[in-house]
Amino acid sequence: MKAAFTICTNSYLAQAKVLSQSFIKFAGDYKFYLFLVDELDEHIEYNKFEGVEFVLAKTLPIDFFALVEKYNIIELNTCIKGTCFKYLFNKGAQMVHYFDPDIELLDEIKHLDAHFKDAPILLTPHITSPITWQDGSPNENLFLNHGLYNLGYIGLTNQGDYMKLLDWWEDRTLTRGYYRTKQGFFVDQLWINYVPLFWSESTKILFDPGYNMGPWNLHERTLSSQEGGKFLVNNVSTLKFYHFSSYKHTNHEISTNYRYTFATNPDVKLLYDSYQKKMIEAGVDFYLSIKWAYQKKETFIKRLFKKKK
Repeated sequence: MKAAFTICTNSYLAQAKVLSQSFIKFAGDYKFYLFLVDELDEHIEYNKFEGVEFVLAKTLPIDFFALVEKYNIIELNTCIKGTCFKYLFNKGAQMVHYFDPDIELLDEIKHLDAHFKDAPILLTPHITSPITWQDGSPNENLFLNHGLYNLGYIGLTNQGDYMKLLDWWEDRTLTRGYYRTKQGFFVDQLWINYVPLFWSESTKILFDPGYNMGPWNLHERTLSSQEGGKFLVNNVSTLKFYHFSSYKHTNHEISTNYRYTFATNPDVKLLYDSYQKKMIEAGVDFYLSIKWAYQKKETFIKRLFKKKK
C-alpha cells in the first residue's frame, strides 16, 4: 500500500479538501488519510470528502487527552506526526508521504516517489541559497530557530532504520513538542535537523526547487506558466507542490508573516488566485466558523470523564 496523510482540525478542512482533490488528480494510486485533531461535528458531512479516510487523533495509541491538556493547538497538531506514520506503516503501507493541509500537489507524485530509490527518508530544505539581509522575514536566522527543513513535507518508506527514527522522533514530540524557540524547541520540526546526521546514509535532501516551494524561499524561486496549467520553477523544473503557508483568503496576499508580496513577486499571483478560488469553493468560510472542540480544555475533560462514570 502507498499512503499519504495530513493532520488538521475541522477549521482547516477546506485546505485539506483542496489537498485531497489534488491527490485524486495527481496521485490516484495513493490512499489518503486525514488525522482529525478534533471531535466530529454534526454540521460537517465527512462522507462528502472524496477519497479521504478520516482517523480521529484521539483513537491513536497514545495518551491523547494528556496531550490536549499539555499542548496548544499548533503543538498538538504537530506532535502526533510520528505516531501517524507508525499507524500507517502498521496498516501495511510501504511508503508514506506527509503533507501539511495547506499544500497543493501540482504534478504527478511519481516524480517524488522516484527519490525513494536513493533513500528511504526524504526532506525538503526551507532554502538552498543565501538570502540578502533586509528588514522583514525571512532572513537566515529564522531557520536557525525553526529548522533547516520544512516539515510541511516528509516522506518515509518502511526500509532500514525507519522505525528507530520514528521511535526517537515520536518520543521527542510527545514529551517536548513545544513552541518555545528560546529554549531550543520548535514543535516537530527543529528535531529533524538531526536526521541527516543520525541517519546520514538513509536520508536524501531534495534540492529540486519544484518541491515545497513556499513564501520563505521566494528569493530563489520564480514561476513561469506552461501550457496545460503547469508551472516551471526557475525555468528548469516543474512545480511539484506548493506550500501556501500563512495564506488568508480574506487578505489575498502571499502571506501575512513574510515580506514577499504580489508586488515584489508577481509571478506567483496566478497560482494564489487559483488557490483562493479553490478554497472558497471548498467552503473555507463555513469550516472556519467551526470552533475547535478542545478550545476550552477543562470543560471538555470534565465532560469526558462525566460520560465515563
